[in-house]
Amino acid sequence: MTIKYFAATAVSAACLAAPALAEVDFAGKTIEWVIPFSETGGSAKWANFFAPLLSEELPGNPTVVVKFMPGAGSTKGANWFQEQEHDEGTVLFGTSGSTQFPYLLDDPRVRYEYSDWKPVMASGTGGVAYLNPTDGEKFDGTANNLKDVNFIYGSQGATRLDLVPLLAWEMLGMNVEPVFGIKGRGDGRLMFERGEATIDYQTSSSYLGASADLVEKGQAVPMMTWGALDEDGNIVRDPTFPDILTFKEVCEATEGCETEGEAWDAWKVSTAE
Repeated sequence: MTIKYFAATAVSAACLAAPALAEVDFAGKTIEWVIPFSETGGSAKWANFFAPLLSEELPGNPTVVVKFMPGAGSTKGANWFQEQEHDEGTVLFGTSGSTQFPYLLDDPRVRYEYSDWKPVMASGTGGVAYLNPTDGEKFDGTANNLKDVNFIYGSQGATRLDLVPLLAWEMLGMNVEPVFGIKGRGDGRLMFERGEATIDYQTSSSYLGASADLVEKGQAVPMMTWGALDEDGNIVRDPTFPDILTFKEVCEATEGCETEGEAWDAWKVSTAE
C-alpha cells in the first residue's frame, strides 16, 4: 500500500506510534521535503529549521533535503505530490493555509486529497501585517486615518492564506488592491521592499527572519498580528509579538469594524485554519 506523507503548518498533529517507528529504518537514505513555495518565505524558513531536527529523530538518521516547487500559490506542488507513488516514506510535503484554503473552497485547480496523505508533524504559526513608513505615520492603533489610502498588496491568490489579511483590511474599511500571482509571501515582501507594494503581511518565521529588519531600519511599521487564543478561546496578544496590537484590538478601535457577525466569524475561522 502506498502511503503519502506530509508536514503541515497547522494546529493539529499526528505521530507514528512507537511500534511503527521500530519497523522503519531510513539509514543511508535521503528524505526529500518538498515545499510548494519560493525559497524566500516563511514555509522555507520553517522547513529549513526543522529539517536537521527531523534527521536526528527519524530512525536511521537519514539526510533530509528541502526542495522548492513554487507555483499557483502551492497548488502546483500539492498536485505533484498527489501523483507521487512511494512506499518507503522518503518524500515529505509541507503545506500551509495557502494549500488548505483552495482545497476547502473547491478551487478547480486542486487535484490533491488530504485524506490520502499521512500526517507526520504540524506546527502553528502567527503573522504580522505592516505598513510603509509614510502610511505608518498615520497609524494610531486604528485604521481611521488609513481609509482614504489606496494600498497595493502582493498576493499569492484569491483562495490562499492571503484571505486572512485581505478580509481583515476590508473589515477595517481599508482600500487594499491585491496583485495576484506571486509564488510565495517572501516574494510579496520583496515587492514591498522595492516599493511595488505598499502594505504587506508575513507569517511569524518570515517576519522574524526578514521583515523585522525592515522595521528596525525604519522601512516598515508594524500594524497588527492575528493574535493567539487563550484557554477560553479568547483572542489575546501573540506571545511572539506581545508589543504589537492584535487585529481584534485594531478592529474594536476602528469606526465601522465589528468583532461579531458574519464577517468576524468568517475571519476568526480562517485564522484557525
